[in-house]
Amino acid sequence: MLKVTAMEESSLNLMKQRAEELLEQRGVTIDHPELCAVLQEKGCLVDGKQVRFPRALTAQAVAAAPSSFTLCSPSGEHDLVFPHPTGGFYTRTNTGAPNYRTPEGKVHSFRLEEAEDWFTLANSLPNIDFVALPSVAGAENVPLEAVDLYALDRALRVSKKHIWIQPYGTESVQGLIDMAAAAAGGAERLREKPIVSFIACSVPLLSFKHMDAEILLRCAQAGVPVQPCSLPTAGANTPVTPQGTALVCCAEVLAMIVMLGLLCPGLPVIATPLPFSMDMMTTYTLQSAPETALCRLLCMQFFEEGYGIPAHTYATGTDSLTLDGQSLIERTSLAHMLALSGGSVLGGAGQIETAKTNCPLTLIADDEIFGIVQRLRQGVAVNDETMDVAELFGDPEELEDGFIMTGHTLRHYTEITRPALFSRVGVSAWQEAGCPTFEDRVRARYEDLTQHPVRNTLREDAAAALDAAFRKAVADVCGK
Repeated sequence: MLKVTAMEESSLNLMKQRAEELLEQRGVTIDHPELCAVLQEKGCLVDGKQVRFPRALTAQAVAAAPSSFTLCSPSGEHDLVFPHPTGGFYTRTNTGAPNYRTPEGKVHSFRLEEAEDWFTLANSLPNIDFVALPSVAGAENVPLEAVDLYALDRALRVSKKHIWIQPYGTESVQGLIDMAAAAAGGAERLREKPIVSFIACSVPLLSFKHMDAEILLRCAQAGVPVQPCSLPTAGANTPVTPQGTALVCCAEVLAMIVMLGLLCPGLPVIATPLPFSMDMMTTYTLQSAPETALCRLLCMQFFEEGYGIPAHTYATGTDSLTLDGQSLIERTSLAHMLALSGGSVLGGAGQIETAKTNCPLTLIADDEIFGIVQRLRQGVAVNDETMDVAELFGDPEELEDGFIMTGHTLRHYTEITRPALFSRVGVSAWQEAGCPTFEDRVRARYEDLTQHPVRNTLREDAAAALDAAFRKAVADVCGK
């Protein structure tokens, strides 16, 4: 596997030391009395909402994280085995975006039918491995308190791929778990074959809101995997340097991994540092600045190499508002860098405008980009066969006509990467085809996929159970 690192081993050890000291000496603030009480029973030092983690306890909890596990898919066709069997990475769609950019260029709040179309499109893209829920807060007839429930309902009904859940309220957490259990065939079945995983976030600095603490506690009780996330903004709520923000980001994620390891030893976790940065001239939040990419590289190395825990971060995306040159440069640069970091999950597929908008054309472009960087991540094997030693050292007369028809070429020519959306023809052929641009080819691909939708189908009993769980969850959060 081809890999790059952002820091030397001594620097990695120093960052690990400082993160563990930060959790031991300063600790975190947790707005959840029940969780605080449980953590105190497990050996954490609790003073009101302030919780500190002795380093010995951190080591014990981190050691409880499994070295291998599987995130399952509703269809059973796209299960995600960790570590990746071929040394590659997994990818996911963008999460939480409230806006949708149509192929015609119009931007509006995500509608329920567009969320369903989004999950359906992802089913057909070979380099998109699991889906995350967009926000349908602006959708017609969707109660604001139940936004996450409505989005998950659509995903469970059509997605063939694993589903990543971002709750939006404390009251909906248990309902989301119950809905997933209904679709999976029951709570024990969900525990055995988790078709969903959750995100919990730390906001503000070294603090956990009641909702995110609820996610950690209830997922641990239900045995549902968690991808603990930190969302710092360098220069705003964390230090302005990539190194300072990486330290905070890693400490916050590590705190959640420790909590989950204490609450449910063996629970699958994927460290999910998602740093941003503030443009100090405009105060606009950026996702794709080079310094942000460096921060992500530090975080990925921290968990993957430092603790042997799979890590997940944004590895595509743009601060641009559309699928333009800036967008393609930023998302391709990020994908290449983060793929070579050795990270296990590269997220953010299909997003523009600093993750606030999802675009189906961009999702198709990301699918192509991820296919290319998967190949780069593989690296190359160097041996006598791949170097063609036999022919190079053989009879020179046999090579007078070049290598087009040699045995070595015939054995290896199909290994060359051929991106389906790229142009690799001369000017004449291109002009005969009408001079199509990259975006033209993306649009054609979109039209073809939407004309032949691929959807998962729940069993009749699972669909009925999901109906009941969905109605109950909505009634619980809406109070009726």
